[in-house]
Amino acid sequence: MSNRRARGWALLATLAALGISGPADALSASGARSEAQLDVQAVERDLPTVKQAVGRAIGVQTTVAQRIVAGEILLRQGDYDKAIHIFSQVVELHRRGKVDEAAYAEALFSLGESYFKDGQYLSAKRHFEEILDKASGSAHSSYSGRALGRLVDVALRTGYLDIIDTAFAKMSSLPSSDVTGATQYARGKAMYAKGQLVDSKNALGTVPAGSDWHHQAQYLLGVVMVKAAAPIPPPAPVAADPADPDATVGPPATAPEPTSAEQKQRYAAAIEQFRRVTRLAPDTDAHRHVIDLAWMAMGRLFYETDNYLDGAEAYTHVDRKSPEFSTMLYELAWVYVRLGDYMRAQRSLEVLTLTDPKSVHFADGSLLRADLMLRSGQYKQALALYRSVRSQFDPIRLQVQNFLNSTNDPAVYYDRLVQEPFATQVDTQLPPLAIEWAREESEDDRTFAVIDDVSRSRRLIRESRRLIQKLNAVLGSSTRSKAFPKIRAGLEQAVSLLNKLALSRLKLAKGLDAENSSALSGEIGDVRARRRALMRRLSFVPVTEADFARRESAGDQQWNKVSQDLHNTTLEVNRLQAIVNGLKRVMQDADKYGVAKDPASRARFQAEIEANERDIGVYRARIEQYRHAVELGRVQIGFGDQRYSDDDKIRREFRILLNREVQLAVAGHAGSGSASYARSIQPILQRADRAEAQLEALKAELEARIKASTQELLVQISAEAQKIDEHSNQLDDLDQTARLLVGQMAMKNFGLVRDRLKSIVLRADVGIVQQAWEVREERLTRVRGLQREKAREQQNLDDELREVLDDAGEEQ
Repeated sequence: MSNRRARGWALLATLAALGISGPADALSASGARSEAQLDVQAVERDLPTVKQAVGRAIGVQTTVAQRIVAGEILLRQGDYDKAIHIFSQVVELHRRGKVDEAAYAEALFSLGESYFKDGQYLSAKRHFEEILDKASGSAHSSYSGRALGRLVDVALRTGYLDIIDTAFAKMSSLPSSDVTGATQYARGKAMYAKGQLVDSKNALGTVPAGSDWHHQAQYLLGVVMVKAAAPIPPPAPVAADPADPDATVGPPATAPEPTSAEQKQRYAAAIEQFRRVTRLAPDTDAHRHVIDLAWMAMGRLFYETDNYLDGAEAYTHVDRKSPEFSTMLYELAWVYVRLGDYMRAQRSLEVLTLTDPKSVHFADGSLLRADLMLRSGQYKQALALYRSVRSQFDPIRLQVQNFLNSTNDPAVYYDRLVQEPFATQVDTQLPPLAIEWAREESEDDRTFAVIDDVSRSRRLIRESRRLIQKLNAVLGSSTRSKAFPKIRAGLEQAVSLLNKLALSRLKLAKGLDAENSSALSGEIGDVRARRRALMRRLSFVPVTEADFARRESAGDQQWNKVSQDLHNTTLEVNRLQAIVNGLKRVMQDADKYGVAKDPASRARFQAEIEANERDIGVYRARIEQYRHAVELGRVQIGFGDQRYSDDDKIRREFRILLNREVQLAVAGHAGSGSASYARSIQPILQRADRAEAQLEALKAELEARIKASTQELLVQISAEAQKIDEHSNQLDDLDQTARLLVGQMAMKNFGLVRDRLKSIVLRADVGIVQQAWEVREERLTRVRGLQREKAREQQNLDDELREVLDDAGEEQ
């Protein structure tokens, strides 16, 4: 039994080596002929589906509505770059006449909104102005009010007040109102920006109560009232006699400060308006934010009018999830300080440090909290907090100082600021907090706005060039059909049918082997051996959509493995960089960590650290090059790559070998049984050859279309590359114009940040000294108290002793 089983396994191994299926997959000669005949008939029937696949691919393309919905989702999620990309596609499709006006208007406004929220205000301005230019049409009219409001926002954010003049010019062509209230709100906001408070108040009052802009309009109405109630600064004195400038007429240059009662009277109407806003329904996130802003405005007005109890109550209404919550905590702490309730002020500041440690009020809040602890007698807690603030902000001060000391040339300084990514230099690396504070300092002069625009423009140019490289790589490879998904669908269907015909020939070949499985000799033996060597590889050709998907996935997995190795290498480089940073920190505090003190050793250590850091920079550059190569490799893998070329080669070779083997078998070179079977399958092979010829013709036609489309696309890419080069040259010219001025302003802003950090560290140091002084004074007071108590007790003892002595003397 064991010998028989061994012989069976040996037979199976021999069949597997010859590429012949085992018993589980074995086909009889007649069964193979029947299945192959059915497969060929199916291919003949499916020949028209090659062109139909192109039509189906057109039908499954992403619709304009789907693109707009996807863009809106990305816009709500804050992924502005991708949202801009999708909305730009819709706008481009409209220019080609493939999008109606309604969808175009929606995409155009959403594109402007994406640019606005991404901080690209001038790009947003261009699209909003286009909407207003086309506002006479019904499709764009529904967006005209919101576009007008955004133009005013752009003017206020950028400081370009001439944009408001443009908005006023365009308002004349718009209807005075609409049912959504957007136009009325935009008019009111524009008039407020121009200082026309009465007209702004009238326009805001016409916003319908049920509109989406009613909350914003009512809040802005309160702001108008505050602006109108604010005291007007007196004019400067005018010289009565030009020859005697000291002789002046008119009111004095300064006016007396208004009393609390006068301020309450002045802001009463504005406070009541904000109170009305707080009573509105919080039905959306935007409306809830407006209500929180109204509570904040009430709290600030109460604080200005010395009504601290009402101010504290107003502040506490701000929702914990509101963006204003951190600011509210800081301002509420000052209200409690004015009330003398130091404990509640400390609690507010403690909540601020826990909920928003990155707040711009964190440093001032921590120092205020430490001051309150000091006043409350919590000396240990105050000292710990002072030291914590100093240890947190003093290194940042040193980093900013080193950054400022790295160069005195504004141009070089500007070049470092606009590097991408921002502040990648190890020696001049800036912490995010310093950058954020520098942005606050530059809000008026828009220094960082220029830097951000330049950095963004360079990034876009760099990404565009990389995209061009990818497109050229795809169009220059055998996988160029990926760039034309409609034609690729037809090619994939044609290849699928060709592979199906190849598999039908494979079944007929298995039928031949079932008739006579011997190796044979002579020419037929050589042909059969070569044919059998191809059978296993031929069985792997893709036929179904799942087969093509698996092959795509296999190609992606190869590059994923390379990408993962690159990621691990990057982690290792980061680890080495961390070690270098630690060694640099040790060298900075060499005496503290016990490092050799002789200058020669320190110089040698420093040189080794710098050499290793340069090597790390080289490794990072190489990793970036390899990552770029991986990206190019990814786009060149897939349908049409070398695997598909091998399929075509094997398919053609197998067809030639099988046809020759059948001819030799018909001639009797393989026996009478094989000759009979070969004659029976010859008509099937002929039908398969005819079907394959038709498929090859269709495939050649589709490939010719791809070739023509490729040439056309390459011309467009070349033109776009030329435009990108022109834009890059223009950006360089603007760079040369702005680098001195912007670099000087940026240096000034970072100097202010350095001074602010220095002030924080100094306040912390003063607090530490003050804490030591308070502890000393407390101990001195305690010692003096003990001394007084001791003197008092000594006096009492002396008095008692004297009385005792007096009593003893009287008795004697």
